[in-house]
Amino acid sequence: MKKLLLVAIAVLGFTYASQAQEVRFGATAGYLNARGSVKVDGITVSDSNSGFYLGAVADFEISENFNIQPELLYANVDEADGIILPILGKFAISEKFNIQAGPQLVFSLEDTPDDFSSVEFDLAGGIGYDIDEDFFLEARYTFQINNSYTGSEDIKVRGNYLTLGVGYKFL
Repeated sequence: MKKLLLVAIAVLGFTYASQAQEVRFGATAGYLNARGSVKVDGITVSDSNSGFYLGAVADFEISENFNIQPELLYANVDEADGIILPILGKFAISEKFNIQAGPQLVFSLEDTPDDFSSVEFDLAGGIGYDIDEDFFLEARYTFQINNSYTGSEDIKVRGNYLTLGVGYKFL
């Protein structure tokens, strides 16, 4: 199932990329706040920790007002490491501002206990501001849609992320 979803996302990305008029590549980094929650017997407990992310970004221009932006990010929060793969549609609402939305996969690089998944499926949304042709600012919030707990008990374990970052497109 996971492989099928990854293949589907890759095919979709390549389909859009083949229609792209312009492609830019760059780097991005910023602040990351991760909030985890556990719900058991109607009681929810949550906690948040801060860290950072950094990685590579591609920007495929599909039309004058729409781009596809896949990213490959390394994230570190409270000494825990992960890989984040957002694939966002960017809708220009003015010359400098855009709205972003799309799926995101998060892969834990830590040992995963039994009855837990090391992969999260998220929905991301945010805003972006292009300072000039090369520099940009972004703010996003993501909601995990799958349950990280895979056991038989009635337990819900989910995470949400807030990212604030800056990027530079150099190619």
